[in-house]
Formats: sequence, structure tokens, C-alpha cells
Amino acid sequence: MKKQTALVLGIVASFAIAGCGSNSKPEQSQKQQAAPMTAKKLPPGHPPIGNKTALPPGHPDISGMNRMGMPPHGMGMNGGMMPGMHPQSMTKLTKPVELPEEVKKTWKFADVIVIDKTTGKVIKEAKVKAGDVIKVGNTEIKILYIVPDLKLMNNAYTSASNEPNNPAIIVKATQNGKVTFEGPLYQKFPQIFTINNPKYDVKLKGISKG
Repeated sequence: MKKQTALVLGIVASFAIAGCGSNSKPEQSQKQQAAPMTAKKLPPGHPPIGNKTALPPGHPDISGMNRMGMPPHGMGMNGGMMPGMHPQSMTKLTKPVELPEEVKKTWKFADVIVIDKTTGKVIKEAKVKAGDVIKVGNTEIKILYIVPDLKLMNNAYTSASNEPNNPAIIVKATQNGKVTFEGPLYQKFPQIFTINNPKYDVKLKGISKG
């Protein structure tokens, strides 16, 4: 009887040892698979991934991006022109302007400056309202609209809000009776459009409430 009991215990012990040995390799394999991969460093200029908000070295400034995550009218991340882009000069407003009445009542004035392209100096500064005309040499610049948050929506120029998120003025410039430019001038993105004057440039410094 004792021999039989010892034999049974020996068999059980051998199975237990064999079982431990067979399980050791899968556990090691699982540990190897679960080991975290070493994160690769993002190349310079790569946008943030997931919830990481810190920009990698060399990443351009994204403060000028609009609510859709892209700057308006083909602008670069830092507010400069995208490669291959050039300042545009419309001679006719290609989209209608549809501003909410609240916007028209709130934003009454725009501060604009006139710059001599040769010297880079400001030669004139004026606080204007819609309907006013600025005269620079033989060029007349009429202020058509003052917009706090200019966007192209539903195939029309409008203000996306009543806050100065993307201030702009829409103007019409004429020289000797001929229209040289009709379109928007942005405060944050002055590189997009030009009044198409060989000597002078007009820029928007800001807008204010009435």
C-alpha cells in the first residue's frame, strides 16, 4: 500500500514538474511580446500626434490656423505664403458679401496704414469706417466692409462670429478711374492680397467697435 501511494505521488509530482516546464516558455514569450516598443523620434516639422501638444523641434507656428485646422486662402502654418503661392490681386470681388446685422452694428472702425514700398516707412495712418476713402497719390481706396471674423462660407464672404478672430476689411482701389483691386485685406495674413500699387501698400492694423 505504501509503495502504491509513493508511486502515485511520484507520478503526480512528475506531471506537476512537466507542467511548470511547459508553461515557462509561453510566459517568457508573452513578456517579450508585451515589452513596449521604443518610441521613434518624430522628424522636424511633424505635427503633434494624439494628445501630445508639445511641438517637436523645428515645427512651424500654428497660431494662425483657423477653426478647421488650416490657415485661410492657402496660407502657410506660420502665416506666410505656401511654397509656389504669390500675393493675389483681384480686380473684381468674386464672391458676394453677406454680413450679419449684429456684425455691421458692432464693428464700425478700422485702423489702416499706408506703407512706402521703397523705404518701408509708414507714410499715412487713418481710422476709417465703411464708406470712407483713403487717397494715396493717384490711388483711391474705398472701405467697403469691416469684418471681425472673415470666412468664405456657403460661397460667400461672411463673418463666422462677432469676435475679432480673423479681422479684415474689404476694399476697392481705383487708379485714374480704373479698378486695380477689389477684395479683402487681412490683419493677420497681409501677404495674401495686395492693392496692386507699384509704390504703396495698405495694411490693416486692427478694427474697433462703434
